[in-house]
Amino acid sequence: MTLTPTEYVYKLISPTPDAYKSYVDATGAVFDLSTGLLSISSAQYGNLQSLFFDIGGSTYELTPNAQIMPRSLNINIGGQSDGFYLVVANISNAPLSGMDFVLGMAFLERFYTVLDTGNSRVGFATTQFTNANIN
Repeated sequence: MTLTPTEYVYKLISPTPDAYKSYVDATGAVFDLSTGLLSISSAQYGNLQSLFFDIGGSTYELTPNAQIMPRSLNINIGGQSDGFYLVVANISNAPLSGMDFVLGMAFLERFYTVLDTGNSRVGFATTQFTNANIN
């Protein structure tokens, strides 16, 4: 079974173009044509640092394991079974203006999320999986 881009794109985290470039520079990742995602080596994964988001004055951490696609899906997304594919993607072509970043399922699977649309607020809380070393 192969996943289509629409089936796994919702997992992605998309920062601004400048933040994306900084992330690529910091990780040494390269764009993988087969998956459309950034790819890193096992050595780079071993050196991968947590990614922090400051949202409304609160800081939320994505551990290195939370920054990679579940490896069990690697073949399904067109990658190598032993590859490391990052869930951070470029939104430079996004049609929305004023958008700072998109928090995809990779983030939402690690934090409880409460949407208060009546008051235009969102809240996050840690879960038992926030710092889990599984994905």
